[in-house]
Amino acid sequence: MLLSLLTLAPAGGASFRAELVQARLSGQVLLLGGRLDLALTPQVEDALNNGIPLDFVIDVRLHRRRALLWDDAVDGWTLRRQLRFHALSGQYLLSGEPALPPNRESFASLPEALAQVGSLEEVNLPIEVPVQPDADYHTRVRVALDIEALPPLLRPVAYTSRAWDLNSGWSSWKVER
Repeated sequence: MLLSLLTLAPAGGASFRAELVQARLSGQVLLLGGRLDLALTPQVEDALNNGIPLDFVIDVRLHRRRALLWDDAVDGWTLRRQLRFHALSGQYLLSGEPALPPNRESFASLPEALAQVGSLEEVNLPIEVPVQPDADYHTRVRVALDIEALPPLLRPVAYTSRAWDLNSGWSSWKVER
């Protein structure tokens, strides 16, 4: 069991991807919807099933396009989701910031739980800076496994193993009005 957590095997097809993200401005709020496709490596799944909670970080950035200069960073948000396995009930438990809907907190299977971790349903993100009515905006989204949230003894393994390097990289999406 512990040996499988320490292996330096490649990721084996597991990946994180921003499949489809829809962003819309409504006044001073960015309305976000979409789906992030999350697949765990066998090593990460084994750790989860042996009691190690996994923290996922979803970063969202809003940018205003400019013609002659690089895009202007307008605002940014971080959404956090934690997934853990409860051995006694055999359920995958999900919690998050901002809070998840109450009926979406426990799941009988890992694929169901991962689908909810990657679900961006009805996410309202308040924008602190005034939005320009005629400007062209786009949003960038990425999701990653938060290695810093792992237990201290597991972090060195996670930093040196490709099996734990789960990060979608940035994807860019046009913001509708």
